[in-house]
Amino acid sequence: MKSRLLCLCVISCVLGTAVRAEVIELRFTGTLGPRRTTLKAPEKKFTLYCLVDRKTATADFVIEEQGPGRWAWPERFGKVGLVGATKPGIRVLYDHDGTLYPQVLQRPVFEYPEKLKPGTSWTVERTKYNVAGSQSKKNRQCWRVELTNRFGRSGSVWVEKSTGLVVAASRRIVMGQGDEFVLDIELASQNPVDEKRLATLGKPLATLLGIQKTLKRKPNSTRPELTAAQIKAAQAKIGQLSGEARSTPFASLVAAIQKDLSGQSKRAASVGELAKQKMGKPAPSFKLSTIDRKTIDSKSLAGKIVVLHFWSYKGDQLVEPYGQVGYLDFLHGKRRRLGVSVIGVAVNPSLENPRTARAALPSVKKLREFMNLDYPVAIDGGKVLDSFGDPRRLDAKLPLWVVIDAEGKVAGYKVGFYRIKADEGLRQLDELLIRLIREKRKKSSK
Repeated sequence: MKSRLLCLCVISCVLGTAVRAEVIELRFTGTLGPRRTTLKAPEKKFTLYCLVDRKTATADFVIEEQGPGRWAWPERFGKVGLVGATKPGIRVLYDHDGTLYPQVLQRPVFEYPEKLKPGTSWTVERTKYNVAGSQSKKNRQCWRVELTNRFGRSGSVWVEKSTGLVVAASRRIVMGQGDEFVLDIELASQNPVDEKRLATLGKPLATLLGIQKTLKRKPNSTRPELTAAQIKAAQAKIGQLSGEARSTPFASLVAAIQKDLSGQSKRAASVGELAKQKMGKPAPSFKLSTIDRKTIDSKSLAGKIVVLHFWSYKGDQLVEPYGQVGYLDFLHGKRRRLGVSVIGVAVNPSLENPRTARAALPSVKKLREFMNLDYPVAIDGGKVLDSFGDPRRLDAKLPLWVVIDAEGKVAGYKVGFYRIKADEGLRQLDELLIRLIREKRKKSSK
């Protein structure tokens, strides 16, 4: 605590002596790309806007990305502390070979200003910092701080002596199967903020952070989809936010939010209409082949409660929450003795053609083995999914969860992921199954 207070004082003093304004605007540009030309991976470009408050030692930020991978709008902005540990921090998102990798950026003000003396070294979380000396960077007199880890030199940070601002930073990172990349960032501009401009900037920032808090998204969320409740909450503030953000650095972000909310709202309405059309209607008959070369015929499931889980079931490029199959497998173990049959359906056009299925099947088997799934996993080129209504035609994404009651009617139709708590699992789905089990027992006892 004492160390943090000392850093706070040092940051305030350093910024205060060099910049009269208590708040400054900083703009950075950056790239993330392969370290060597032999690695055929695209380069990401990004810009970072920061509003640094020297009194509170915090920075509000907005990031814009171009290139492989990008955050959904709720993760593109936030507030970070300039002292001590901060999570999740300011990050870019890089898509390498189909897997998304969050990468933390150097904070705009160096977080250990009291250490900036020639020859000083210290270690934080297995990273060693060493003040290597003085160097001019972008016409500013800087301290050059070298970073090393157990693999060797991992990066450099150039810190302006008079302000403590990060003028540039370069870091080596590894993604995928040991592929090396370089993350570079440079200070592009610096401007003091007077009280009038601060008031103008403060309004949209407060509204943005309020919306972000209301959404309650997990820090590592990479999916852009919002729930109906989240869409409604954001839409309730978007009109106010649009007016506040006009002619500010947040205008383009707010425009992107408006566009996304409009698209998601229309998509949710279309998916809701599709679910309405299917609910209570007789489920279409189907015949599926499992990856173990067994046949599942809907006729053999008559009188049972069935859960069909349509998803990719690809074992390559796994990204949490893995289709929520782990929670589904747990539910399968709880309810199968009560007459519930869970069937995973791997949807992939390649699985329909014997020539291409041979290459696609190992990925499905890998997923089943990786997640240790006990319920059967069948394959579908898309025909069975079409018969139940393919949400992808409405620009929605799998998974699709279809629950069929004991009478063969659709009793549940859910597109996308369930909102879950780790200790509750698929509670919403389980509650539906319990209700159907009770209804079945009640009818059979008559």
